[in-house]
Amino acid sequence: MARKRNPRTASLVRSALADLLETEIQDPRVRFVTLTEVDVTPDHEVATAYYTTLDPSIVSRDPRRSGGDQLPDPEDVAAGLESVTPRLRTLLARRVPLRTTPELRFRPDPVAGTATRVEELLRGLEQASDDEDDR
Repeated sequence: MARKRNPRTASLVRSALADLLETEIQDPRVRFVTLTEVDVTPDHEVATAYYTTLDPSIVSRDPRRSGGDQLPDPEDVAAGLESVTPRLRTLLARRVPLRTTPELRFRPDPVAGTATRVEELLRGLEQASDDEDDR
C-alpha cells in the first residue's frame, strides 16, 4: 500500500521554515524570500521548499528607495539559501516534531515565473491595443 503525502506535515515545515528565515537567519541574500509551498516526501526524508523573491525591476522603479539598499540577484538568493540550509535543518529539527528531519532543498517557484511572463504578455497586448486606438 502506497503512503500518501501528509499536507499537515508540509504546512508545519513551511510555517517553521518561513519563521526561521525571518527570525533566525541573518544572511542579507535571503531577506526578501517568501516560501510559497513545501512538499515533503511520504517518508519525511526530503522537503522541497519553493520560494519567490521581490522583483528587482519593480523595486528599482520606486523613487523612495536609495541606491545603497539593493535586492540580491536570483543567483545570490539561491546561493544564500544553499549556505543557510544546514543551519535551517538543525533549527527545524528543534521546532517540528518529526521522527526524522528532512533534507532541505530550495527551488524557485515556477508558478511565479509563469505569472510574470503572462503579465508581460498582457501588458504587450494592452500597449498594442492602445497604439492601434491612437491611429
